[in-house]
Parts: sequence; structure tokens; C-alpha cells
Amino acid sequence: MNPVIRGAGLLAIALGTIAVIAGLVLPWTIAGSRHPDLVTVAGIVFLGPLISGLCVAYTRAEPRRFRLTAAVAAVAGLAATLVAVGLARLVEPSAGVGLGGPVTVAGAAAAALGWVLLTASGPGALPSATRPWLAIAAAGVVLVIVAGFGVDYAREGRFVDSTTAGDPPPAGGDQTWPLPYVGVQLVGVHDQLAIVRAEDGVRAVWLSSGAVAWRYLRSDLPTQTAGLVDGTVVVVFGTDDGVLVAALDAGSGQVRFSGRYTSGKMASVHGAGKTVVLASAGIGAGDLLAIDATTGTLLWRWTPARNGGPCDVTDLATTAETVAVALRCRAQGVDDVAVGLTATTGAERWSWHTVQRSATELRVHSTGDGFVTITGTSPRRAVFMDAVTGTVGTRHDPAGALAVATPSGLLLYAEPSGERAHLTAVDPHTGTVKWDVGLPGLGSHQPLTATTTADKAYVVWRTPDGRLRLIGARTTDGSATEDRTITCPTRCPEVSVAATPAHAVVTTREDKATELYLSVT
Repeated sequence: MNPVIRGAGLLAIALGTIAVIAGLVLPWTIAGSRHPDLVTVAGIVFLGPLISGLCVAYTRAEPRRFRLTAAVAAVAGLAATLVAVGLARLVEPSAGVGLGGPVTVAGAAAAALGWVLLTASGPGALPSATRPWLAIAAAGVVLVIVAGFGVDYAREGRFVDSTTAGDPPPAGGDQTWPLPYVGVQLVGVHDQLAIVRAEDGVRAVWLSSGAVAWRYLRSDLPTQTAGLVDGTVVVVFGTDDGVLVAALDAGSGQVRFSGRYTSGKMASVHGAGKTVVLASAGIGAGDLLAIDATTGTLLWRWTPARNGGPCDVTDLATTAETVAVALRCRAQGVDDVAVGLTATTGAERWSWHTVQRSATELRVHSTGDGFVTITGTSPRRAVFMDAVTGTVGTRHDPAGALAVATPSGLLLYAEPSGERAHLTAVDPHTGTVKWDVGLPGLGSHQPLTATTTADKAYVVWRTPDGRLRLIGARTTDGSATEDRTITCPTRCPEVSVAATPAHAVVTTREDKATELYLSVT
């Protein structure tokens, strides 16, 4: 048995020494590819590989002191391990833990373990038969696998707190809404789940019971934004040199991919076919990033700039083939531009310019096969353009202050006019009003936000005394489907709504609060 232990110990020392050298060469941080200072590197090399090499040579010359020499080497290896652990813990999580630190720690620990095995086995010859060497090789494979799991845990696992969804709760529950959740954004609704983003990650909530179905949280990085793209929850975390993007199955919470990208701060997530588009917003917005929704491969990046100067991103909408970006450029006067980018390559397909006489920023809405840009305040103008060619089509006057597109390609307008509050559906291809319904009693209300799903539309209105009212209507004819008051525990300055064909979800949140209230219809 001793020859097998002796062989396993020597293999562990060899693998550990190689790992320590490799770890010191590899970067210890992802951002900046930084390494430890030379003094610390020299200390780890001295305590680890150098003393190990000297001890191997000494035991060959003085076999009578084999166990004492091995014990000294084991203590030195343990010291190297502790130094490497302390140094690795100094890496800021926001900079990203590179391979260098964990590999160095794993290598130093493996070498120390090898010397412990040699101390236990004592001096002697190595195995001469084949079978013992197979056992030694198997032990080496196990050591490498364990070290691999340890490295992965040190880089990612220790920061992530995640669960996956189990079976949905039984239907027919009598849950009282609203319920409070840690969160800052309603990401969307998928099947029986509402997805909520918090500063530390995302949680999915069962609509029937309010219980948390799954979660994906990180203790090392803050979230910037999140989006629901074709059944995938895409969460963006901020890092020192860009973002970390995690894609999760919306139904189960299982991780589909995770990757880091160099970029500025992101403000929104959009889906364009099989492409996920990450966009900044406002003054000095950085590059747009597009990644493959299946693999996380970076497809392209695009800089919002015109005439030699940067542009502000004021809005963004997508179809399966095109990403339409609304810009305000100031290099040569104020120029509002809509640019169409190919979803798969980022190549510019078309651009559309407008000159506005007001400070109102350009808005763009997707209508399936095209886009509608809305400009101005009084009067406001809406223009339809083909998604692929950018060909300008029919113009019409928006029929309301709030606009939202339907899955069927119509554009709905909500107007809180004191004369006649109404909800109007317009075909953007022709500018024809498909239907127009009055909303009695809403003249003094203010439309805040809206969403559509299948053949339903939901609009959240604020009453003069600050309460919230959810109005639902059929997108086919405007007939009412919902009219209820949403309980608001506080002033509720921030309101969001999302829906499936079976449920509408409304969230309310105070300014800068880290908790929101969720209501389900």
C-alpha cells in the first residue's frame, strides 16, 4: 500500500507545482488582467515549488531524514496555500475573479497534500506493477476534478445563490394582493410567473400564491437592468469594465449561459428574433451590444454617433429582423434620428431624420413589420416606416398622450382629454382609426403606462387623488374587460404593468426604494 501512497503523493506534488506556476502566470482579475506584486509571487514560489524541488533533491541524498524533510515541505506548502488564499481574497469581486488566484491556491494545496502523503508513506521504491499505477492515475484524476470544482466555486459558485422552480401550487388559491417583494423592476410575466429584478438579482413569483418559485442572486455584483426575451430572463450585472449577463429559463430558473462583456452601463434589454440587444440610455449613451440569445456569443456592438460626435439614445424598439434606435445628436445642431440596424449583424439599414421645434425626444414603437416614430408635443406627428427598408409610409396624428403597440400591429392611444377621455386603435399602415371608445369619468385621470397581450390591452391611470386604476380592453373592438382600483400602500410614484392572456400584473414602488408591491388580477 505504501508504494501506491508514495506514488500518489509524488503525482500530487507534480500537479500542484505545475498548477502554482500556471496560476502565477494567469491573470488574477478579469478586468485589467492584473497579477500579484513580484514580492508576493516570489514568496509563493519560494514556499511552494522551490522548497518542494529542494526537498525532493535532499530526500534522494539523505533518505534517512525522508519523513522530516517531507514534513518541512508540507508545512511550507501549507504556508504557500495560506498566502495564496489571503491574496486571492483581496481581489474585488466587481473586477472578476480570474483563473490565476484559484488555480494557485489549488496547486499549492495539492502540493502540500502530496507531501503529507509522502510523510505518511515514508521512504521506499515506487510501484513496479501496472495495477498500482492505475490506482495512482485514478487518484490524480480525482484530484484534478476536485480542484476544478474548487476553482469554479471560488470564481462563481460562492457568489451565486440560485434555485430552480418546482411544481406550481394548486390552482384556486385566495391570495390577497398587493404583496411586498425585494425589487426595483417588474421584468415581465411568463406563463404563471411574474419576474422581479432586485439589486442583487431576480426572483420569479407564482401568480397563484405569491410564493417565490425560483431565484438567481449574486452577492458580488449589482444588477443594472433585466428583460424577458422569448422565454428567457436576461439579467445584466455591472462589473468594473462592463457587464456580466446571465440568461435564465423563465419557467424554471435554470441558467442557460453567463458571460462578461466590455461595455458601459446598460439601461434596457430587448429581443430581436434570436438576438438580445443591450442598450444604454440618455446623454452620452455607450455602445449597444447584441448577443446570441442561445449561446451568449457577442454578435456585434454599435456606437450611437453622427457627424463625428456621440448621440443620446432616447428610445429603442425591435422586430425580428431590425433594431430601431432613436437618437438625439448635437454635433451639428440638434438632430433627431431613427436608425435601423440589422438584428444579426448590426449593419445600418436605413436612417430617418426629423427636425423638432420642441424639447420632446423622438420615440419609436414596433408594429411587427414596421416602426412608428412619434415626434413633437402640440401637434404630435406619427410616421410609419418599413422595418427592413425604412421606406416612409402613412403619417397620422396620434390620438392620445400614451401609445402602445399590439401584437396584431395596431397602435393604441390613451387620451385623458377633459372633453372626452378615450382609447383609440389606429392602423399605422394606413392611418385609419379601427375603433374609438370613450372612457367616461377618466377625464381628470392621467395614463401612466400600458401593455398588450394576445387580444387584450391594459392601461394604468392615476386618479386626481393619487390612486391607481387599471382599465382593460379588447384590442379587437375596444370593449371593456377590466376596471379595478389597484391598492397602493404609499404614493406609488413608479408604476409598471405586464400581462399574459390570463393575468395582469401591476407593481408600484417608491422613489429609490428597494422594495416594490405586486398586484395580480
